[in-house]
Amino acid sequence: MESFEQKGESPATLQSATEKDIETLLELEKSVAGPNTYSAMLEEEDWKEELGKASVFLIKSDDKVVGNISYEVKSPEHVYISGLVVKPEFQGRGIATDALKQVLAKYASAKRIDLVTHPDNPARKLYESLGFKVESRVEDYWGEGEPRLILALERGIQE
Repeated sequence: MESFEQKGESPATLQSATEKDIETLLELEKSVAGPNTYSAMLEEEDWKEELGKASVFLIKSDDKVVGNISYEVKSPEHVYISGLVVKPEFQGRGIATDALKQVLAKYASAKRIDLVTHPDNPARKLYESLGFKVESRVEDYWGEGEPRLILALERGIQE
C-alpha cells in the first residue's frame, strides 16, 4: 500500500483506496459527471479494473473525503495520471493542486508525467500552472464528438 508523507500544513491528505471504497469513488465521480468535459467512471467494474492497474487515493480535507486521484507508474521514468476529481463544493481551495503536487513530488525522478483531458476542462489551467504542456489533440478519443488533449510534463529532457 502506497502512502504519502505529509509536509507541514497541507489542504489535501492522500489515503490509499481499496475495493471497500468503490461506493465512495462512485459518489465522487457522480458529483462531477455531466458535460463531456470529464469522463466519469460510473460503474463498479470500472473501479475494480482501475484499482487493479493503478494507484488510487482518496483525497481528504479536514478528515472528509472530497476527491480522488489515480495514476499508473508505466516505468521509473513515466507516470500516467489517470484521474483527478474534487467534489464541486470543495473546488477552488487548492485541494486538487496540492494532491497533484504530492504525486509529482513523489515521482520527482520521473522524466515524463502525462494525462488526458477535455479541451474545455477547467482543470486544464491547474495542469498548465504546474508545467504540463499540450502535446497533441485527439478528436474522437472516447467516441464521436469526444475530443481530448494529451498533456505532458517532461523533466530533465534536453530540447
